[in-house]
Amino acid sequence: MSRLPYEILSMILRFAMKSDMPVHLEHFLKLGRQFQKTNVNGTEISRPRAPPACSESWFLNHLHPSQIEPFRDWILINSTCRRFRAWGKDAFFLEKTFVIPPMFLETLIGETAKGISAENKATARASIRHVVASSPHCGIMSQLMALPRYHILERLRSLSIPLGCPDSHMLLSLNSPTLESYPLPEELSSLLRDLGLQVDQLRTDLLCGHHEGLPMSFLITTVYPHLRVMSAWRKKHRDFEGSDDGE
Repeated sequence: MSRLPYEILSMILRFAMKSDMPVHLEHFLKLGRQFQKTNVNGTEISRPRAPPACSESWFLNHLHPSQIEPFRDWILINSTCRRFRAWGKDAFFLEKTFVIPPMFLETLIGETAKGISAENKATARASIRHVVASSPHCGIMSQLMALPRYHILERLRSLSIPLGCPDSHMLLSLNSPTLESYPLPEELSSLLRDLGLQVDQLRTDLLCGHHEGLPMSFLITTVYPHLRVMSAWRKKHRDFEGSDDGE
């Protein structure tokens, strides 16, 4: 494997990492912090670095079942030669789809975040292309207003926005029969563009419950008016800053 040309090895790794199972980074990091504090029997301890076999077994017992596949992929690419690890991590972040709440973006930027190395944060920011912008703990307005922040992901190509999906914080599959994907309505696309989301450079869709469908009446009566106000305020603020620069 170590003698394969880069192009062939990269192709193999990227093909191996493809999956319809979204990766919940926040779930992994929370478990990682719990693992560092808690013994297998539940007693809190100050744990030194555990042997790989012990940590792997602990994680498999505590992970959400949907996350076992990506966890094993991560173990695979981290358990071989240095060359394999470097390109394997890149392939992992390039090909997986990640469920990332807006607040979690701070973890990928901050210097003091626990549970993820500076090297892995840099690789994630530089390589993640596919994101589900789940916001289980905030309202839809906060969710939409936070979307431009995802541009810290340098190679972002697709952004899915859950609407009315109560389980999107633990999305099990992008091909779930309980989900329906809809293209962004033209007005929503225009308003998000005004707020700083580069919709023309992204594949952006709305994820809705299969039985609920696209909530157009809610978008028209509630979401659009609010976004129009925020868009107008943002434009006025830009114009004000521009006039100050010209003086």
